Amino acid sequence: MSILTWFQGLGLSYKMGAAVFAFTAASYSTLFYLGRKWRRRLEEEGRGYWQAPKEERINELMADYWQPRLTSLLYGLAYFSNGFVRTTFSLWVPIYLLDEAGVSVSEASLFVGLMYVSWSWKTFVGLIADLFPLKWRGRLYKRKPWFLVTGLLYLAGLTVMATRDMGNLPVWSGLFPAVTSVISAGAFYDMAADSFAIDVTPPEYHARVIGAVSTSSQSLGSALATIIPLWLLEVGGYKAVFTLASATGLTCFLYLLAKEPPVAGERRISREAVAFTFTEPAVVLASLLMFFRAFTVNKITAPLGGMFSFTIREVLGGEVSQVSTLGLVATLAGIPGSWLGGKLSDQMGHKRAFLVSSLAFAGAGLLWTTIAPGAVVWFTLVAMLSAFLERFWTSTVFAIMADSTPLAMSSTVYQMYMSWSWIGNIPSSVMIGWLLGRGLGTTALVTSLLMALPLALGLLIKPFEAGKASKI
Repeated sequence: MSILTWFQGLGLSYKMGAAVFAFTAASYSTLFYLGRKWRRRLEEEGRGYWQAPKEERINELMADYWQPRLTSLLYGLAYFSNGFVRTTFSLWVPIYLLDEAGVSVSEASLFVGLMYVSWSWKTFVGLIADLFPLKWRGRLYKRKPWFLVTGLLYLAGLTVMATRDMGNLPVWSGLFPAVTSVISAGAFYDMAADSFAIDVTPPEYHARVIGAVSTSSQSLGSALATIIPLWLLEVGGYKAVFTLASATGLTCFLYLLAKEPPVAGERRISREAVAFTFTEPAVVLASLLMFFRAFTVNKITAPLGGMFSFTIREVLGGEVSQVSTLGLVATLAGIPGSWLGGKLSDQMGHKRAFLVSSLAFAGAGLLWTTIAPGAVVWFTLVAMLSAFLERFWTSTVFAIMADSTPLAMSSTVYQMYMSWSWIGNIPSSVMIGWLLGRGLGTTALVTSLLMALPLALGLLIKPFEAGKASKI
């Protein structure tokens, strides 16, 4: 059977997933090709990328714009919303699809993968933000306009969720567009908040702010998303659950209070910036690290991984109360992991902390192979340990990503790293849906072993001087 014949035999939803993945990957490949072509030409002309160490330049540029408390508060709100929305939809949409809509496990898995498709395109939104700063009150801004756009998108999605009848809403032609609109707003919010934080946060705070504040706030939002929906289901059903989640993103408007740096020389897009960024080994390796991160044990053992509710159903049968309780316990266990990971990573070095946390998290993943059906206590202990180590690990990953982000294309490059994770989310969701059909033990073993891929890539990363933020 040829690949074309196999593809033609797939259902429409599977064809959508394959098309999105192929087109997105092709787009990134085109950027890499253009970068190589321009770089060769520039090098022949004796032209290169700016060489000032980022650690020096960011200290000069950010002297008047680094507001630690306000930046941390706003960034925390962004990721709180991120965690609440993502966990609500990741945890409760599968349950709704399986129990209320009556779809198959494989179709529900694909739905979860596809509803995050906008996160695969964040780098292109970041590119637009970097290329076309908008004038606001007499000045050019790259970030503030996107917080306005985000708020409007949330309002549009909120309107749909609040006015439609869930019982008569078709899965693919009704629910999917509604959910995707809110998730897309979240992607824009995340892009703008990440870009702002990268622009104004000094290197010595990368792990604590970009790693710890983001992951801990995300965990707190995720924790509430396991409690509040349980009550909302009783008073307003799934409509109330999804409506509240849609409304949390309106905190984006508070970002208009922050000071954004001017579009200085290092923050402008140029052919040199494109050529010497997309072709750098560090940038390519970081993108691949984030892609393969989507295939790791994080996918099934963390509430924010996207398929934690499938894991609960596999072991315990997946009653609504169990999904809520276990999701909450696991999420709360991750909060101290975020803070510890950020603090220790800045102290001991980002790469060293990444190595230690990767090995520890992979080891915790292997413990999932020992969980028998119905083992509530052991399941809870392993879930708590995994959540703690996953948040610690993610803090170190984000710190390395920040260290490898140049000022000129901070939004584009950082979002490219994040997008590659979501590109991998589509095939990994299908893969894990298939593996879960063969048992949780097999799924945990395969995904734990796949931790070796991002680990190896992370250890190979050597940030080029223009993008280097600190010694890692």
